[in-house]
Amino acid sequence: MDLERNKALVARLFDDVLYGDGSSIDDLDAIVAEDYIQHNPKAGQGLAGVKAWFHEIVPRPPGFGKERILATNYFAEGDLVVRQEISKIGLLIDVFRVEGGMLVEHWDAFRPVPGGVRLPGF
Repeated sequence: MDLERNKALVARLFDDVLYGDGSSIDDLDAIVAEDYIQHNPKAGQGLAGVKAWFHEIVPRPPGFGKERILATNYFAEGDLVVRQEISKIGLLIDVFRVEGGMLVEHWDAFRPVPGGVRLPGF
């Protein structure tokens, strides 16, 4: 199991797709499994559901893009990768399960700063 490769896979999802301009959404075909399990009730199941969710939120509205991020940390053990994003608007935690070089399962949690607003899609 290559932990660094798994962390890079998750980083690609955020750097190229989530915080991109919308032109990289089809890149999900190469990194998200067809039968992807999503535990965020606002996002769909499977690759098709993930793509539909990204089409709804990318590009991000002003103030919700990469420019607001203060720090990003990645932790990996076994088949799991945790991404911690500390930003001006709150704390986002994503946990992914990786299998065969593909993202196969996802959990997330977002905590806005006191008096802050929720990220779209969370």
